[in-house]
Amino acid sequence: MDAKDCIIEGARALFRKNGLKSVTMDELARSLGMSKRTIYENFKDKNALIEACLLKSAADATARRNKILDSNSNVYEVMYQFAQLQHQEFSGINPVLFDDLRKYYSDLLAKSKSKNQNNSLKLLERLFKTGIDGQFFNGDNFNVEVASRLICNSIEFAIDLIDNHKFAPYEVYRTIFYPFFRGISTEKGISELDKVNLKMCEHKKQ
Repeated sequence: MDAKDCIIEGARALFRKNGLKSVTMDELARSLGMSKRTIYENFKDKNALIEACLLKSAADATARRNKILDSNSNVYEVMYQFAQLQHQEFSGINPVLFDDLRKYYSDLLAKSKSKNQNNSLKLLERLFKTGIDGQFFNGDNFNVEVASRLICNSIEFAIDLIDNHKFAPYEVYRTIFYPFFRGISTEKGISELDKVNLKMCEHKKQ
């Protein structure tokens, strides 16, 4: 791992633990055991470092999801694994990080969301096409591009409902996503969707 990657990984760990605003470049340098000069040789300022961390986190998340989709043709099991992964990715993050992003780095957040949306749309289009090929979805009932954009925006809306309005994840899923996917599913797809729904119900009880 070169110095730049090392700095990004160290910064991500500190940001996840403490948020963005409170972490200084001096603190980061100490935690990495390197000089602050080395950090500034790779990143012109803290904003540039935060942007690099956001891009790396998004790229890692997309790669993990594509790997899941590569390994399983059952799109409902894939989506369940996506949900589990999302929970794992967010569970170790101090909520202050997201507050700091919205309050102090909203321009970076908007820029990151714009770039991430293209990756998310490509992944969702691939998911829908896999579902059609596997006869989980009835391709005559919907447009793949429109559906991908709808779900992409719905995910962002769902995260806001859960994080900022404190709705239970299961209730958000049942209200937003379950009716849509049931509507485009074949009989085979509905059977698999119901199996996933049972798993979601079990997690709700825990």
